[in-house]
Amino acid sequence: MKPTEFLESIEDFEVSFGGKKSIDAELFTSTIDDTIALIKASADATDPSCFIKLEIKANKEGSFKTVIDVITKYSPDLLIASSIASNVIQGFLNFILIKQHLKGKKAKKIESKDDEMAIQNQLDEIFKVPNRIGQAYFKDNRIDNLVVNITNNISNGNRDYLCVETKSGKVKIDKSEYDNMAVSVIDDNPTAKTIKNKPIDVDLPLKKPDLLGKSKWEFIYNKKIEAKIDDEDFLARVRKGEIKNLYAGVRIPCKLQFEYDLDENHDMIPNSDKYIILAITGDIIEPEEDTQISLFDKKSS
Repeated sequence: MKPTEFLESIEDFEVSFGGKKSIDAELFTSTIDDTIALIKASADATDPSCFIKLEIKANKEGSFKTVIDVITKYSPDLLIASSIASNVIQGFLNFILIKQHLKGKKAKKIESKDDEMAIQNQLDEIFKVPNRIGQAYFKDNRIDNLVVNITNNISNGNRDYLCVETKSGKVKIDKSEYDNMAVSVIDDNPTAKTIKNKPIDVDLPLKKPDLLGKSKWEFIYNKKIEAKIDDEDFLARVRKGEIKNLYAGVRIPCKLQFEYDLDENHDMIPNSDKYIILAITGDIIEPEEDTQISLFDKKSS
């Protein structure tokens, strides 16, 4: 079986800290860390099948600027567009624009139609973003809190503004917006309780691999399931092409954990079930020929 070949999509963006030429090292590190986390959240929402890495390309004086390359790797079998890096950066900008649009208050109304989400703020202004980006923002408070952290960092560091500039445009958080931008406006479902079952050892039949190691893999476990793999050593070997016999029908020995959320009535919240592969515990098991064929031919449920 031939190793998977990956293509690259590369775009850069520039982060400027308004104010004096130098910058406090802790302020810089914290802000860049949160910026990278937002970029990764955008990548997961834009297309979770891409593998992303970021490189600091250059630092400049002036208002203190840093240029960051967003490098995405993808399989031509999974994506047809080579502009994925640009889309990831735009998603990151939209996270900031959503926060600015809300002006420190919860959304008045949110509507999704086709691939677009319309967000109405308390002033009845409408802002539209790709549905995947909007869903990611309002899913929980993680993304909102990352923008809050960035705002608090630049405010506490006495910077006049933070500006993110790309080839297609820029977004600026000005000093006058700090108070609104520092308000958390997304609840993290405080009534939900996550139940984690005891991990079990199982040989999971593979239905669809993720050769980039960033999205969820598909398996058969009584039904078709998606599972996140937390075994970083295994994922690294996959990304390097060291494991080549990954196709529908093989079985992967692993330690599997199942978790789900309960509401305030202790009922399982629909679609809250999650499967996590904590570790790969053995070598991949090749299928019998007829089993391999049946899984290839089986349609996704």
